[in-house]
Formats: sequence, structure tokens, C-alpha cells
Amino acid sequence: MKQVVWITGASSGIGAALVRQYCNSGHYVIATARSKEGLEKVISSCLHPENVKISIADLEKLDQLQQLVNNLWEIHKGIDTVILNAGIGQWGSVQDTKIEVENKIFNLNFWSPIQTIKFLLPKMQKKGFGRIICIGSISSEFGQRNLAAYSASKSALKIYMESLKEELYKSPIKVQIISPGIINTKIMSSALNAMGKRLNKVRKNQEKGMNPEKLAQKIYRFSKTRRFHKFFTGIEGLALPLHRISPKILYFLLRRRYAD
Repeated sequence: MKQVVWITGASSGIGAALVRQYCNSGHYVIATARSKEGLEKVISSCLHPENVKISIADLEKLDQLQQLVNNLWEIHKGIDTVILNAGIGQWGSVQDTKIEVENKIFNLNFWSPIQTIKFLLPKMQKKGFGRIICIGSISSEFGQRNLAAYSASKSALKIYMESLKEELYKSPIKVQIISPGIINTKIMSSALNAMGKRLNKVRKNQEKGMNPEKLAQKIYRFSKTRRFHKFFTGIEGLALPLHRISPKILYFLLRRRYAD
């Protein structure tokens, strides 16, 4: 069945891969990002570009989200699935990172998806159907150097979504969250440093991460299940059981990596 799928952060990385995955699977897609050029490039790579609508928006502008949701809802008279993927990375110590930078990270990674959900929920409930998917991160599961604000924003998002899932338990609205590990995208290149400037640096392990097209396929299949949460990781996923069983060993290994 052809559905209307709204994807944020759609001009690159995971978002772009999701646009291709859903469009090529026969769905109508609304792709949102700040870069018109980036979105047009993504659409040109789809098998059915005529089924993708572009939406240029800065999702950090929280006061504009309600109008954005209203406008996008009217395109197809409804949105069946929203994938809230837009986000921003971070690399900077707690001591050095300006509070304005941490606010920016929380605005896009936490407050933007939360407010978007609040505006979408009444519409989906009235329609009697809807699926809300947020892209989280394995970083929400344990603390790491230079990622405090990023990890905290993703951790807050996960707990909020879990609470929402319980509130909607008997509702036709389904809630899911995906926690990817290391994905081969430019998230660290576009991440913010302690002063709020673009990091413009690609970490070596990022280049060895999972292909975003492969991740998009996995997310697409997972979205058809009734499960709430799923990790999609490579070898870095071993940190999860290690953190539960022996955090002392995990942090010993992480500290060795910091020293490299």
C-alpha cells in the first residue's frame, strides 16, 4: 500500500538514503532539509522522482514548526509515517563547549522532533493511523568524551519516545526509535566544535561505518514491525553488553582509544 512518508534531514547521509529507499519502494515522500540543492540531488537519484516533494525548512526554528506541519499535511491530505532524522553532531569537552552550542544541539536533536510530534499527533489521531519514527544513536546508551551534549540529547529523545509509546499503547499511532552505531556519513564533518564552528573533520572509524543505504533498508524493514526500539550497529555494538556487564572494562578500552 502506497503511503505518505515525511523524512527530515533528507539532503544527505541517512536521510537521503531513506528518501531513496521509501521512494523506490513505491511511496510518496516529502523530503525536508535546509539545502534545496542537496534535496534536488537526492531526488534525481530516485527511481520515481515525481513521487517526491521538496520542503525547504530550518527545523531549528521551533516557532515555525506548527505551520510547517500544517503545510506538509495538506500536500497529500495526510502523513502516514514521519521519520525525524534531522540532527547535528558535536565534538568538544564539557568545560570548553559554550552553553549556546549545547542549546543548539538540544534544539535540533531533541526539541525540534518533540514539538513536531506534538503538532502531528492530533492530526494522526483524527485520521486514525500514523507511525512516528525517530533516529537516535548508540551514543545515548553510555557517556563518551567530547560527546556529552550530543549523547544527552539522544538519550533524552529515547526516554521521551519510550514514555510516548506507553501513552499511545492502545492507540493506532505507532512509535519507534532507531539507534544506529557508526554510519559512513558526514555527521562528524558537519558537527559543531566547542565554539559552535563546523568541525570539518572526518574520523577514521566513520569511514569504516555501515553504508547508509544498507541502514535505510534495515530501517524500512523494521518500520513494518511492532517493535519499539532497535540498534543497528557493527562491531561497536559490543559496547552495549560490555557497558551493562563491565563498564570498567568498556571505559578502559575507550580511554586507550582516546590516547591513540
